[in-house]
Amino acid sequence: MLPAAVIFDMDGLLVDTETCDYEAWRELHEAHGVELSMAEYCYSAGLYGSWERMYEDLAGRSGVSPEELHRRREPRFRERVEACLRPAPELVALLGELRSQGVKRGIASSSDSDWVAYLVDGLGLRGEFQTIATGHDVARRKPAPDVYLLAAERLAVDPRRCVALEDSAHGVAAAHAAGMRAIAIPNSVSRHQDLSAADARVAHFGDVTLDLLRELVAR
Repeated sequence: MLPAAVIFDMDGLLVDTETCDYEAWRELHEAHGVELSMAEYCYSAGLYGSWERMYEDLAGRSGVSPEELHRRREPRFRERVEACLRPAPELVALLGELRSQGVKRGIASSSDSDWVAYLVDGLGLRGEFQTIATGHDVARRKPAPDVYLLAAERLAVDPRRCVALEDSAHGVAAAHAAGMRAIAIPNSVSRHQDLSAADARVAHFGDVTLDLLRELVAR
């Protein structure tokens, strides 16, 4: 039996914004004579609002206000993301296969709704998803389960018959808290996190087969 729905994370998964973010942060730190290692940054992947702490920390070390640091970093981050706004062929193939099998598709993201809309529309994939739940729609963001539960509710499916695709440990925790199985597809940043809690870990969307989805739902 296939899952009733496959629900996708957004940042770091459909678009590798995490790598774009790390590169922009590293560049900003280096401009102020500060090194930002992957080990220091990677915990933040998938965790909404972590940039506030990072701005405050760098402001204390550089003497530059958080507002000015944001003004300098944001354009470089946006440039990198814009260059990534093309769907992976394996993702397009997976979405088509799920659609042909009658499996519902949704997005559950902790990010703000305008950012999610920008990414989904930039990929040209809005029509592939029957619901998009964002951090604006819920009281608590990941690793709380709220956004996954809302996506399942909107799709009219039992969360226990859903499989979530995630890149980060925080997202895997959110999916499990919602009662879903979780497949981790890490990027160059989140692969440094502990993803051992995921029900499966694969290298890319092409490894998310119908047989794997059946196996996870049957557990």
